[in-house]
Order: sequence, then C-alpha cells, then structure tokens
Amino acid sequence: MSAAATLAPAPAPAVPAGPDAGFGGPAFRLDPYPVYAALRAAGPLVRSDAHRTWFATTHEAVGAVLRDRRAGVESPFRATRVLFGRTVTDVDGAEHVKLRSLTNHSFSASAVPGYLEDLVPSAVHAVVDALGEAGTADFVPAFANAVPIRVMSRIIGLRPADVPEFQRCSDAVIAFIDSAEPPARRAAVAAWQRMQVLLHARIAELRPAPDASVIGRLLAAAADGADVDDAEIVRQVGLLIPAAIDTSNRLIANALHVLCSRPELLREVYARPELVDGVVEETLRFEPPIHSTVRIWGGGELLGTDIPRGSLITVLLGSANRDPAVFPDPDAFDPNRPAAARQLSFGAGRHQCMGRRMALAEVRTALRILLERRPGLRFADGPPQPVEGLSFRSPAGLLLSYGSTR
Repeated sequence: MSAAATLAPAPAPAVPAGPDAGFGGPAFRLDPYPVYAALRAAGPLVRSDAHRTWFATTHEAVGAVLRDRRAGVESPFRATRVLFGRTVTDVDGAEHVKLRSLTNHSFSASAVPGYLEDLVPSAVHAVVDALGEAGTADFVPAFANAVPIRVMSRIIGLRPADVPEFQRCSDAVIAFIDSAEPPARRAAVAAWQRMQVLLHARIAELRPAPDASVIGRLLAAAADGADVDDAEIVRQVGLLIPAAIDTSNRLIANALHVLCSRPELLREVYARPELVDGVVEETLRFEPPIHSTVRIWGGGELLGTDIPRGSLITVLLGSANRDPAVFPDPDAFDPNRPAAARQLSFGAGRHQCMGRRMALAEVRTALRILLERRPGLRFADGPPQPVEGLSFRSPAGLLLSYGSTR
C-alpha cells in the first residue's frame, strides 16, 4: 500500500451560498460560468451548507458521481417522482433495468438510422416550409420546438390532433422540474392529469392492433406477458414526452443562438455544411440544454472526500463541460474542438440519457436542412434574448430574420 493510500480523507471545503457564491441568483441564471469556475477552484466536491447539497464541480468529479453505484436517484422528493410516480429516471437496481428495457429499443443505435431515412427529414422540411421563403420569426416555437414535437409524437405514437396540447403540457412539466414553486406545481399537476386522459385514450385506440410506436411496443410487450400495465405505460410515456422533446428543442435553440452570435462562424458553416456536426457537439459542451442533475449518496469516500450517507449531490454538468483540465480554452466556442465529444451533457453511467443518439441525429439534421434552405439567418433588429435558466437553459425567444442578406 502506498503512503498516499494511508491518508485519511480530506475534509471537504465549504463555500458560502446564496448571494455570496451567487449560485441560483439572477446573475447566475444569465451567466453561471463564473460561479462554476469559483466552485471548481474550491474543489471537485464542495459542500454548500446554505443549499444543503454537495456540488460535483469538475469533469472528473461529475463523471465519478454519475458512474458510481453508491450514487442513487431514488428520492420521494424528486420533482419527477412527485408528479409521475416511479419512472425510469428515479429508480435504481432491477426496477430501473426493467423500465429502461421497455423503451430503450425505440432509441437504440439500430433504430436511429431508420428515423433518418424519412421521418426526421420530412418533419424538418415541413417546418421549414411553414417558415416561408423569407421573413422574420421566433425560432423557438417556429423551429426549435416544432421539429422535436413532430418527430417524437410519431415515434411515441401520439395522435396528431393531440400534439399541440402535449406541447403545452410538456412545457408546464418542465417549468415545475426547474422550479418547484407552488404555481408551477399546480400547473404541472393539471398538465399531468390532462396527459393521463389523452394517453389512456390513445392506449385504447392502439390496443387492438399495436403499431411500431413506443406505445404500440409497450402494448405488445404487455400482451406477450411483460410486467407492464396501462398505468405503467402512461407513467413512462408521460415522462418520455417532455424528456425527449425538451432536450432537443433547447439544443436547437442554443445552437442557433451561438451561430447567430458569431456571424463569421455562421458564414463558414453555410459554406461548409460538414461543420454542422461539430457545431452541435460543441454546443452541447459550450451551452448545454441541461446544466445539472442530482444524486443521493450511499455513503463512503469519493475522490478522497468522505461524504455522509444520504447526502444530496448536485452534479454540475455545465461546470464539467467548462473544465480547463479537459477542455483547453473552455470559454471559447470551437466547432473543431477535438475533445468536444467528452462533454457530459447527456450524463454518464447507468442513467445516461437513452435518447442521446436520437437527439444528436435529430438536431444535426434539423440544422443542416435549415441552413441548406434558408440563407441569411441573423438576429432580427434589436438585442437578442439571452440564453438563461437554472437547470434548463435556452433563450425564451429567438427572433431571427432569414431569406435575404443585407
């Protein structure tokens, strides 16, 4: 045993929270990166008494927490558990394996190429057609939201007539997850009640002849003896709708915001469409749609720090993605960055986002077709709305002009 191995775990550094550290405050919602840098400087695992959590701040620490089986997701206080009950995102062990297996096929590496043959391109072309040849539009509802909801509603198996209502319900659910204030909670509960009604109706329609959609596959599995009933299908699909839509739409919006903020880069991407893949990967690192997740620690030492059993760990994905130990010059946007694929925006370990391949393929296709068909993308007159938020970050609106150049 080495001399280093005999040392006792180092005491965790404690940093002030609230106004002192700035975490979660108004300035943080607009620009969290200075706070992340300060937290990384304080250590890879930092205790915050004011926020009653530990922060995993570095790329190493974030990856270690997400991959460690002592870091669980089960908590009766998680927003998703409060709203949906037990779902794939907040259970561990055999139950997690079972629930993940029920929907994993629809988002597997073998399934994604099939979606790219027709479903995704057709959806993107339809959305671009609706924009018109030239003009000005808010690209959050008109493009960033419109593409994922068209694609995912088909994959999940929703009725086309119900799609706008599911979009509104999904927005309410995400608002509650990002801020558990009473008004947001009431709106999310009402949205979830409505989603249940719509999903039960859709299940009844598909039961006689299940199709290849997520709902259809779950019904077929139940008919073949799988341990899944209608209530389980509704819970899993109900969570899948906002989870599948919200990451992609924010990633599209953030990528467009990054490009329009850098006109020279945007011109280069127009001239070299092969850069789109790098733009999407680097956007995931530089301006990810989701900045944090949480784990409940099972007890013991991690990276030389003893963390008590039952402690909450706030896993700062956004901070890990700006760690200079992994990403040189991390505050610069570089679509040719060799290490960009090491970003942790989709998580890691057993709870890594199972839709990550689909999201990447969908967003790349959306941007490629948009840039092919609509020249001259630029911010409309006036200052653009910023990328903002706490756990979920994107511009609330994105007013862009297109179709001609000045």
